[in-house]
Amino acid sequence: MSRGFTLIESLAVIAIIGILASLTIFTFSQAQSRGRDAKRKNDLTAIALAFQARYEAQTCSNLSDRGFYPGRSLVGGDQLGGTWTKVTDLRSVLDDCGAFSEYMVTIPEDPIYMAASPYIFDLSTKPPPGVVGKHYRLGARLERVISSQESSELARMSELWEQSFGGKSFPTGSDYSYFIGK
Repeated sequence: MSRGFTLIESLAVIAIIGILASLTIFTFSQAQSRGRDAKRKNDLTAIALAFQARYEAQTCSNLSDRGFYPGRSLVGGDQLGGTWTKVTDLRSVLDDCGAFSEYMVTIPEDPIYMAASPYIFDLSTKPPPGVVGKHYRLGARLERVISSQESSELARMSELWEQSFGGKSFPTGSDYSYFIGK
């Protein structure tokens, strides 16, 4: 009797190792994706805090600039697909209350999509009609695929926002699936 492994035994071991390796890679990539989505949510929270700091700024010498969110001069300007404005465009905003960089030194960017699907924002246009910037929404594209029910809920929330505060509807036909606002 010879000692050693047969070809069948060797192939079985290789197949088992291959299955375990593919499961490990899949689990690792899912964990990375969830980590990047968590970073996106944290980034939007940080941007929201900077928006709130600008809103509450009492350093504006022009009293009519107090109590508004940043980017009012951008609404209607260079917008993503004619709808929402890129958060990174706030780097160039300078108004009576100072530069947005005073409230957020480094504006974060999406860890993967960057310029292709940047963080976006929209400002309210009412109440009262024509007053821009009393409310805001921030959006990000998550890697997690949303269900049709979640998509319907996003559309319903967008419709309620537009009826209450004005502004733009959620970007249609895009992968933006996470929004926060005030």
